[in-house]
Amino acid sequence: MFVVGHVPERKGQEATFEVFNERLALVRFADGVVLGYDPLELLLPTEIDDKGMGFFEIRQCKQCNQLFPLTKEEASADQEPMSCPTCTA
Repeated sequence: MFVVGHVPERKGQEATFEVFNERLALVRFADGVVLGYDPLELLLPTEIDDKGMGFFEIRQCKQCNQLFPLTKEEASADQEPMSCPTCTA
């Protein structure tokens, strides 16, 4: 996953899930550090290849400026969304 959360040194880094529930996700970074995040602070990959590697297509919402991931379908569409799902709803 792609971290957009509350720890400035980790913002924009990729990490993997360790433990997850509806309020907390523990993620492990490449250097072995494990931190807890609100699931809303994490973006899931657009696509995962056959080796389990995530591929991210991340855009910035034109309305609220938050980062959001495109779905596989959105990434391959002729016109991708300009707003995040929250602003589009």
